Amino acid sequence: MRKTKVHILFCLSILLLVSLCANAADRHYFRTSLDFSYARDFSRAASVAPYGDYVPIGLSEALAVIGSGKTEALRTSNGFAPALGLGYRLAHGHFLFDVGVGAEYRQMYDGLAALTNVYEPGVDEEGMQYMGHHSWTDRTAVLRHAGVSLPVMIGGEWGKFYFLAGAKAAVDIWGRSEEKGLYSLEGDYDRYMNAFSGMPAHGFVTDEPYATQPENRALAWGVRACAEIGYCIAGSGDTQIRGMRKTTPKWYVSLFGEYGVTGSKDAYTPMLVGARVTMLMPLPAASVCKCLKF
Repeated sequence: MRKTKVHILFCLSILLLVSLCANAADRHYFRTSLDFSYARDFSRAASVAPYGDYVPIGLSEALAVIGSGKTEALRTSNGFAPALGLGYRLAHGHFLFDVGVGAEYRQMYDGLAALTNVYEPGVDEEGMQYMGHHSWTDRTAVLRHAGVSLPVMIGGEWGKFYFLAGAKAAVDIWGRSEEKGLYSLEGDYDRYMNAFSGMPAHGFVTDEPYATQPENRALAWGVRACAEIGYCIAGSGDTQIRGMRKTTPKWYVSLFGEYGVTGSKDAYTPMLVGARVTMLMPLPAASVCKCLKF
């Protein structure tokens, strides 16, 4: 259902562009924009951890999760995402159509749920067997992504204010994840009443800092719903100086928001809220030949 709505939005936007381009009074602009936004993943904030404390798992299962960047329940989520955009904007009266291409970098710091239910038999340096209780706490995943996007937006402009809404198709062409936190290991022996802990010389550590090696993430795509509201702070586009036409850029500042609505299995699309600076440079208008007939 979500994919169908996105496809309908794209088709309507293209039809609108075709119909508006037929009007010679339209104003055409080359657009450049610079974004800086706050990123946060709300979609997994209240989800259930894939490895609950009620079901013990083995060490190999836990190591497959630690540092892998797999989808897990989150305790916290914070990040930032700068972006650069280029595009074309069409103004038809009060109506606006905007399409372009962008480059984006995202860096997320996600607090992950602790893994405290990992049990694996072990053998110490004296050859004695014990049941090891492994735990990883204060886990933080650092996710980095770089990709390209194709926004299609429609809206309107009244005076110095404007509003745009639409969809953005995005592809993460590079990604990397790593993890850090605290690791503990307790040894439970049959012959001893209390578990062994806090003995680093024997491998039984408590809250020892750990950090995993960076792991590459697969290419992923996603579609986001997006909206923007802004204000023209300088420039008028066209000015007349001594009877001659001169084009000057128009400068805008705006607030925008984006939220992922669909995507591939490995897509990671947190909500973005930020500020945007946009420059519109008027494109040369088609000249009209005015001839006197005798």
